[in-house]
Amino acid sequence: MGKEIADATYNFLDGETGNETGVVPVPGNYVFDVKRMHQFGLDSINLPKGAELVNKTPGFYEQYKYWVIGVVAAFMFLIACFLIAVYYIVRINHLKDNLEKSGEELLVAKEKAEEANRLKTAFLANMSHEIRTPLNAIVGFSSVLVGDDATSEEKAQYCDIIQKNSDLLLHLINDILDISRMESGRIKFVEEECDVVELCQTALSTAEYARRTQAIYQFQTPVSSLILKTDAQRLKQVLINLLSNAGKFTPSGFIRLAIKVNKEDNCLEFSVTDTGCGIPAGKSERVFERFEKLNEYSQGTGLGLSICKLIVENLGGKIWVDKNYKEGARFVFTHPLNEK
Repeated sequence: MGKEIADATYNFLDGETGNETGVVPVPGNYVFDVKRMHQFGLDSINLPKGAELVNKTPGFYEQYKYWVIGVVAAFMFLIACFLIAVYYIVRINHLKDNLEKSGEELLVAKEKAEEANRLKTAFLANMSHEIRTPLNAIVGFSSVLVGDDATSEEKAQYCDIIQKNSDLLLHLINDILDISRMESGRIKFVEEECDVVELCQTALSTAEYARRTQAIYQFQTPVSSLILKTDAQRLKQVLINLLSNAGKFTPSGFIRLAIKVNKEDNCLEFSVTDTGCGIPAGKSERVFERFEKLNEYSQGTGLGLSICKLIVENLGGKIWVDKNYKEGARFVFTHPLNEK
């Protein structure tokens, strides 16, 4: 650019004006040497706009750019490995928990299987004894009836024994079918309106008809009539079972069926009280289990109270043994009070 200006000046001084050369500004920028600026004590703040600096000391990132990229990449790789490790640790712990839970469930299933096997053995042992006893009586006395040696009175007595053992066998089979259907949920409860007082009197009459004791049957009620919506047949079955059970262990004294209206808990309380041998303290809760019997040599399968509990719970009530009563045994159960 300087050379062109000089040439144009010489030509102008020599009078050569025919070929004029104009001065053309060329766009450019300011370039400053940083080291020289430091020598002169100049500050980069006061430089013109757009000025370029050379010999500038590179920054930390520019100087260690690849090191920084490598360290960041390694750090990210370690974080990724840590997250993968955490994922697998959590997954292993989850699988461990599931394995422990499965082990516990397997242990419970094993215990249930062992319990079922024990109950099956107990069931077969009880059934073989309970069924064989009335069958032997029926077959034996039927054979005696066929002969001509027995008198008419003896034959009447044998017929009575056969009838009682037939009823016992039928009751036994009905108990087995009832508890099987109730536990499998295949039995339906049909609710209808009935007079509870009349129902109790019918159950009491049925128990008295099959009397096996010298005890006096009593009925205690605060009302002469009470209409409830319930399954009358199942409720009567509970009452008859409890009364019959009391008759087995009460040779004398009394057996009392009582009802009481409990407005506070909105329920009707039934109780069967006897003056029999009572229930040992350790068996007051176990009597409602299947095949549980106070006396192993007494008749019965140990299913009656289990059936009572299932029926009462299906009717919306509870059943228990009154531990405060010491003169015999007292069974109490409730029924929701939906009187009209």
